[in-house]
Amino acid sequence: MALDHLHYLLGELLLPGALPWCLQEEETMQHLLAGCSFSRQIWHETLSWVRSPADIPNSDTDFYTWWETACNRSPSSARKGLASLIILTAWWIWKHRNACIFDGEQPSTSRLSGTIRDEACMWAKAGGTGLHTIIPER
Repeated sequence: MALDHLHYLLGELLLPGALPWCLQEEETMQHLLAGCSFSRQIWHETLSWVRSPADIPNSDTDFYTWWETACNRSPSSARKGLASLIILTAWWIWKHRNACIFDGEQPSTSRLSGTIRDEACMWAKAGGTGLHTIIPER
């Protein structure tokens, strides 16, 4: 079991084969979070919602490097909020992937984007670091 966890951390294959929603490449954390067309659509919708000038992640740049660059290029007043939103978005992409694989849910960009927005608003109300500065009022 520890070896499986190490493979996850190193970005090696999570499951043999491709993601259930894109069927483009073998599943790695890099592909799941940055290269997959489904995930890229989620990043586009999420970053557009908060009017972030950050580019969406891509398969050419390591996800952590993209994250760091996106935050550093943002206005200083938005950096903590963007970092929190990136964590939240990555977490929900992972949860949605698991729900599709293990619970038989159908992939849905609209449902996932809505969930991320709702969660971000709840995190902001609960004091999530910097989120209140980047989330548009409803």
